[in-house]
Amino acid sequence: MLGDLKRNIYKYLLNRGLLRTKIVVLMDGGICSQMHQYLLGNLYRKRGFPVCYDLTFYKEWGLDINNEFVRNFDILKAFPYLEFEEASKLEVDVYRREYFYGGNDGDIRTNDMSFLSLIPPIYLGGYYHFPSKQWLETFQSLYRMVDGVLDKVNQIKCLEIDKCVDSVGVHVRRGDLKEEVSSYGAPASFDYFINATAFFKKKLYRPYFYFFSDEPEWVKMDLLPRLSVKDCAEVVDINGSDKGYMDLYLLAHCKHQITTKGTLGKFGALLADNPDKYVVLYNDETQQYWKILLQNPVFI
Repeated sequence: MLGDLKRNIYKYLLNRGLLRTKIVVLMDGGICSQMHQYLLGNLYRKRGFPVCYDLTFYKEWGLDINNEFVRNFDILKAFPYLEFEEASKLEVDVYRREYFYGGNDGDIRTNDMSFLSLIPPIYLGGYYHFPSKQWLETFQSLYRMVDGVLDKVNQIKCLEIDKCVDSVGVHVRRGDLKEEVSSYGAPASFDYFINATAFFKKKLYRPYFYFFSDEPEWVKMDLLPRLSVKDCAEVVDINGSDKGYMDLYLLAHCKHQITTKGTLGKFGALLADNPDKYVVLYNDETQQYWKILLQNPVFI
């Protein structure tokens, strides 16, 4: 009863112009989802609208689709310089009930970009895609690696990677994407990793492969024995899924990347993209979008 009264008063004040209306953006998932959703909000901030973020997901659920791997709110740990306002519980309650907009990138992806013209009050729920050039320019303007993010163990590994002339970061996404998911397609096959590592052994003088995965034991026991990388590879397992943002930094410090489904490897590549960097991607329809975003993509 009291909750209903608070909502009604808040809505009344909004409608009367006595409270400033806002853009409220749903934030969920891992570090890359958070980066994408923050980027979405920033498009409205640049238009002069106040933006805040709904972090309810991390308080009430905070897990992947299979309820197996933790998903923490980490974006401010990775990029502590970002301006950020969390939506209050009352704001979330009112905006989600009254001003919900469901996105254009759900089970059915559409090219309806009308959400970019919305004005507050609005609650941006669901998932969104928007023009590639606009997304890339915003990504590059927002995200940069800074000192002080990595703990001591990760700093040591980062220095090691930096000293490796031909380092290749390999992201092996398992977890809730090890089975086919409609928006991501089928998971990368063993043949993909065989061919991707072979590509770098031909292109580079002395490649060294750093494997990152939410299932490092699977990589050690099932994947690596199938690859011809016995003396030039290791699994970096110093971070659990609760420190994915540190893996993102380590991946970004690698000179080249092999990516899989999911975005950690690709975002790592984008954080330090350059024309001399090879970024290998799985050659199916779901990955073609990245052709526009990366300077030197290789589809295998």
